[in-house]
Amino acid sequence: MASRTKQKYFKQSGVIPVYKGKVVLITASGSRRWITPKGSIEWELSAQESAAKEALEEAGIKGEVLPEEVGTYTYEKLGGRYKVRLYFMEVTKLKDNWDERAFRKRKLFTPKQAIKKVVPAAVSKIMAHYFHENRHLIKKKRSGKKKRKKKG
Repeated sequence: MASRTKQKYFKQSGVIPVYKGKVVLITASGSRRWITPKGSIEWELSAQESAAKEALEEAGIKGEVLPEEVGTYTYEKLGGRYKVRLYFMEVTKLKDNWDERAFRKRKLFTPKQAIKKVVPAAVSKIMAHYFHENRHLIKKKRSGKKKRKKKG
C-alpha cells in the first residue's frame, strides 16, 4: 500500500476588487501579466485582513473585504506550493500613491475584460463564476436613451 504524504502549502489570501462596477487589476511585479492583489496570510491577521493589507500595499486600494470566501486556487513558484483564498472587495478608495506603485501598474477593467486578462486561469474561472452568480454587485452602465412616457 502506497503511503500518501500530505502536500504542504504556504497560505495566502487575495481579493477580487471592484470599484464602481470595474475590476481593479495590477501587474505582477516585474511582468506585464494582470493579476489580483494577494499575499501571505500574516499570523496576527485573518485571511480577509491580510488580503485587505495586500490590496493596499500592492494596488493602493481600500475598501470592505466581504467575509465569505469566493474561491481557492493553488500554484507553484520557486519550488514552493501556495494555496490562495480569494475574497470579494468593494473598493471605496483608489490612492494616488501606494507602497508598490513603482513596481506595478493598476488598471480598471469591465468584469468581462478582467476575466479575459487575469492570470492564472484558475482566477479567471473563479471570477467568471462569481460575477455570474452575483450580477447584482456589478453596476451596469445605463444607455443614453431614456424611454419616453406616452401622453394619453
